[in-house]
Amino acid sequence: MVRLKWHNNAFKLLSLMLAFVLWVYVSNEQNPVREKNINISLEYSGLGQDFIITEGMPESIEVKVKGSSSQLANLAPWSFKAVVDLPEGKAGDMVLPVRVTAPAGLEVSQVSPEEVALKVDRLVDRKVSVAVELRGTPARGYAAQTPECQPDTVIVRGPATVVNSIDRVNAVVNIDAAQADIEQDIPVDAGPHNVSLSPTLVKVTVPVSGTFIDKTVPVLTRVSGSPAEGFLMTGSFSEPATVRISGPAAVLNEINAVETEVIDVQGAEQSLNREVQLSLPPDVEAMQPDRVQLIVEISAEEEPASPVREE
Repeated sequence: MVRLKWHNNAFKLLSLMLAFVLWVYVSNEQNPVREKNINISLEYSGLGQDFIITEGMPESIEVKVKGSSSQLANLAPWSFKAVVDLPEGKAGDMVLPVRVTAPAGLEVSQVSPEEVALKVDRLVDRKVSVAVELRGTPARGYAAQTPECQPDTVIVRGPATVVNSIDRVNAVVNIDAAQADIEQDIPVDAGPHNVSLSPTLVKVTVPVSGTFIDKTVPVLTRVSGSPAEGFLMTGSFSEPATVRISGPAAVLNEINAVETEVIDVQGAEQSLNREVQLSLPPDVEAMQPDRVQLIVEISAEEEPASPVREE
């Protein structure tokens, strides 16, 4: 009787084991264990308010996970969490592990990279000056004077190693073809540095003044040759007698008159009246008018009076 009971129990146990093996076999055949690579976002924790990661923090990492086909089929990146835990209040170079949390039932078999090499710096503020840079050339006859900037300093905020290397920021103003004062709100630029600026705009005024002046000068007539025998040149003049010239002050200060082109009176027996071109002095920008009427007065010589005879 005892032998019969043992025989029945053994048979039941064997049946149970066979059923389990069959279940495992069928499960693996229908829903086998697979591996899958997936990219997930990398986060960090523990970074103090006055600190910043300047290098080495990737946006994402790759993990290899194991699980059944059904588990992996609908797997989403946001089901995972990857975190780098930063030591509080510490700056400098550091190598830290990546901690990955996976959904229940999945095994993380590989993390790439397993560690990240970071540079952490302290955030600081610093006041620096604004340098105004002029680009372009004003219109001809105009010159840009010393620019003014309000405010003339800004606050730079960023990593200490970067901020401490910045001596000034730039405000670039285009003065090309300018003929009047320029007043603009100009953005300030710290160049390639990853910093914030306050304020981001400054008001720049660039005085632009004319470098040309006007001056009125007399016209000098030029005559060559001699009138016909028995005639004399009694004078020459122009109409108008003066002209207005424009140009750089340094040039015009050295000019006291302008000359006409030469008129030849050789053999003339009467006065001449001709329109002639004026000679534009070097570096003079304009002359008004640039032509005048040149009058040369010629008259016959007077015969000497005959002596009176005394009787």
